[in-house]
Amino acid sequence: MFASTLARRALCIARSASAPPRLPLQARHLHATVPVFKKKQTSADLDSLFDDFEIVDESLPPAPKASEKAGTSTPIAGTSGRTRTKLSPEQRAQEFTKVLEFVKPRVGRKPQEKHLEVRNSAWLGMLQLAASEADLRQVVSLMPGWVPSGRKFKDAISEAFVRRCEELKCGILALEVYSDFAKYNFPLTLPAARRLLHSVHRTSIQNVMAASALFAVYKLPAAAQDYVSCAFVVEACLRHNSEDSVAIAQALLPHLRQLEKIDED
Repeated sequence: MFASTLARRALCIARSASAPPRLPLQARHLHATVPVFKKKQTSADLDSLFDDFEIVDESLPPAPKASEKAGTSTPIAGTSGRTRTKLSPEQRAQEFTKVLEFVKPRVGRKPQEKHLEVRNSAWLGMLQLAASEADLRQVVSLMPGWVPSGRKFKDAISEAFVRRCEELKCGILALEVYSDFAKYNFPLTLPAARRLLHSVHRTSIQNVMAASALFAVYKLPAAAQDYVSCAFVVEACLRHNSEDSVAIAQALLPHLRQLEKIDED
């Protein structure tokens, strides 16, 4: 069953690879080395609950900074002109719960609370404050109520979500969300799709194939037509090292080399 599924996927990917790329060449500024994903500044486009400070994520490798007292909330000068606030794990959990409890009764077709509308940036705040997969799953549980309340998820929220899932090593959660648009109404941009592939490309080959299939679902250029995405698929197929996955990789390698030459030009 799985072998036949992979075989069909190989045929689809090979056909996609033979089609002319739909991305304009001037939009391709990618390198043959490990891709670097840079999130565009979008805070100016969003109403922010966090304009006065930027939360420092204690779960990630810290940037060089001056010494601070442990367990305190210490303002740190940021290059963007905003104050960066280091939160202890306890403070982080408290802030996360506070925003979560604010949003919870204010989403859905018939929200319990109508006073103080939820802003788009509340989602960004929850994602930034989330410190575990369990936290992210609480955020995800609120997503189905956003569109029924008359709102729409911005692309910046989607890109922040998949990035946070990757940082917290729960790319499968992101795959679950993007695989059920009818439930979550969550958009998938090309940058988010690339990061989604990156977050699952070291897991099972089934997850990689599922993520690559979402490109067509969200009307994005096929994964085989995008250099970064194609590279992730090829690497995952070679790592899986089954007869069918190697066949997919072999079908994609010539096209990947062609995309690399286009990128270098």
